[in-house]
Formats: sequence, structure tokens, C-alpha cells
Amino acid sequence: MLKTAGALLCLAIAVQCKPEYLFKTSVSEHAMHKCHTGYRDLSPRCHEYKTKISDYSKYPKLPANCSVIEWEFANATNNWGNCFEMTTDEEFRYITSNNVPDFYMNLYCPIGLGFGYCVQAEIDAGTCMFPNLICGGDNGPGSLKYGDVWTPFEGNYKIPLVGNPTRSDRPGDMYDAESVGGEKNIGPSTGVAINGIGVQGPNDAGDVSIDEADIQLSCGGHVTPPLGNIPPGPEPGPAGPPLYHFHKSPECLEPFKNASIGIEHGAKPYQHAKLMGWAMDGFKIFSYQDVGGAAPVVDQCGGHFGPTDTGEIEYHYHSRQIVPYHLACQGPSLGNCEYTQRGTNYCHPGCGAEVCVQPGTTEAALRAYLAKWDPTWLDKYSTNDYKPKDQEPRPPKKEDNEIGKALKKLLDNIFESSS
Repeated sequence: MLKTAGALLCLAIAVQCKPEYLFKTSVSEHAMHKCHTGYRDLSPRCHEYKTKISDYSKYPKLPANCSVIEWEFANATNNWGNCFEMTTDEEFRYITSNNVPDFYMNLYCPIGLGFGYCVQAEIDAGTCMFPNLICGGDNGPGSLKYGDVWTPFEGNYKIPLVGNPTRSDRPGDMYDAESVGGEKNIGPSTGVAINGIGVQGPNDAGDVSIDEADIQLSCGGHVTPPLGNIPPGPEPGPAGPPLYHFHKSPECLEPFKNASIGIEHGAKPYQHAKLMGWAMDGFKIFSYQDVGGAAPVVDQCGGHFGPTDTGEIEYHYHSRQIVPYHLACQGPSLGNCEYTQRGTNYCHPGCGAEVCVQPGTTEAALRAYLAKWDPTWLDKYSTNDYKPKDQEPRPPKKEDNEIGKALKKLLDNIFESSS
């Protein structure tokens, strides 16, 4: 009865009512659980999140040599073999990349030369699917005597140009592209960096984070195990040659070096961080610091509302050195991140409120941004204390008092009838 009365009241005074949250994702519960818990077999990881590419003509083309470049011949004169192109239309950005990093990658063994590829969590759980694969052995393309290297693989991403933070299905599954109209041909990508390298989730092998698994990453990334000699092959992912991708913050990229190279050499650690990539939901991902060099006050997904490096207010994510590294869910989290997780909960602790806004952000600017979709959205949720000290609180409006009286009268009637 109370729920029905509340629903009726919401119809009359919608500005005061929070929409009911129902988590949705485009894959099955079984597929979601496998991907989130880092389950690896002989098929590409998280392949159920891979979508159909609806129209390849909208994606930019790469030069022919981008698909055949080899690690041994990559150097500074050819951008280390990296190929990345992006085009846009009125709704989406279309990205094509060969998934080769634009920096030097050392020969890589996840646990050590002469050792295997399964972490202890997989061994303990009995889920190690390639126990006889040894780093440094002849494991097909991308495997060398002293470790593994990347092999080119064309990646395609269709990402909304502008994310909508007021969607009723937020927060969303961090791996899902289809629910926001996006596309991707690499299932475990939660987004893509400015150099075209996929940004994957906080775990990779088993249901533990990269740090807990003690996987050492250079510039936040590594390659998948070389399975080119094991059927079905030859697609990278696993299930084929090694595929390069990020998990942690790629600190060798310019957006991070912009703050870390030292003031004398032009570092700007007291400005808002620079763009380092885009999440699949269309929101931007920035490097570490916020305006003035402050730490970003983020929600459970890892994002917040506030000004970016351009000064414009928008919802966006920040990369960080701790879990979830980039994002744990497609935000805003609204206190519901846990519903988007399976296995280990990789949600950020959040800011203690449903909506997290960077302190110092003006309410008027925030409301102007949200008004593109729903001018009353902010009134439906709790927020952290973000307003500048010189910003006077809004005095109660006459209609607020009338709404309060109507709510009190309705509740009084409900309790009288139920007693």
C-alpha cells in the first residue's frame, strides 16, 4: 500500500522522486559471471561482450602495413608500429586500431621466464586451462626465447560521443557496449585509450585484481598468453597470438607525463588532468588529478561530476593507481555499484552520497549540464558537500512547502487507514 501511494505521489511531484533502479546487461548471467571473475579458457576472454559490427564503412581504414608490423622492426621512426584512426558522426565516435602500443614494450612473462601463465588464484580454483604453456617456449606467433611480444590485431570501437548520466539503467555493466548503442570486437574492453589500446577491467586471470595477482605491468599494460599453437587459433585474445591491452594507468602516455615530468620541464600537476581515453558509455577518462591538483572525489564507479581540463562541467572518470584503476561500472553509481558486480566487488568506496560532485563545482553550472536530459535529476539523489563556500544555499521555494504539506497529508491518511 505504501509503495502504491508513493508511486502516485511521484506522478504528482516527480521532482522529488527517485526512479526505480533495475540492473540490465546485454549478456547472460553466466557470461557476465565468467567475464567479471576473470575466467580464461581457450576462447577469447569475455567474448560474449563482443558485438556485431553493423557497418564497417563507418570505421576508418588503416594502412596495409599496420596488420603485418612485427615487434622486432618497431621503433620511434614508425611510431613503434602503432596505428590508430578515429572518425565521428553526429552520435558516435568510430575507432580503428591495430592494438600495437605507441611506445617500446619489453619482452614479457607474467610470472617469470620458464614459468607458466596461470596465477595462484586460478591454480587454487582448478581453472588453469593451459598448465603446460611455458613462457619462453615456442608457443606460436608473438612468443620469443626470452618472453612474449604483441602481435597486431584490428580493433573496432563505436562509442557514444556524449554519455547520458541521467539514464534510468545507470549504473551499468562496465563491459557492456550494446546497452548504450556501442560496438566493439574485443569483449573485455571497458573503453579505449587515446592511442587506440583497449582498457580492460581490474582483473585478468582469476577473480583477483592485477595487484593481488602480483602481475607486473609496464605502463599499465601487457599481452595475453600466446595460444597460437593451440586450437582453435589464430585470433588473439587468448585463443591466438598475444594481444596488447591496458589494465592499470598507462603512466608513460602524455596525459600522465604532463603532470609527472617535473615543474622545471613543463609539468602541470596543479591543472585538471588531461584526457587519456573514452569509456564504452561515452564518458571521458582522465588521468589522476582534478582542478588545482586536488584528488578527484569519485563515486563507486570511479567517476564524478565536475569541470574537466576545458572547464566544462560533465560526468567523467579518473584513472587511479588503486582498484578499480579506471572504472568499476558505467556511472553514475547512485549507490548501486554492487549490483553491477559478479564475484569480487571492485567498486570504489565512493564519496558517501549517491551523486558525487567535485568540491568547488557550482550548482548552477551542474544543473545547466544536467538540463540537457532532465532538469530535475539532481533533486532525486543525495550529494556530497561540494558547493563553494561563497555559494549561498537556495532558499526554500513556495512550491517546496506545498509539496511537503501534500506529502505529510498523504502519509497521515495512509497511517490512519492502516491503524
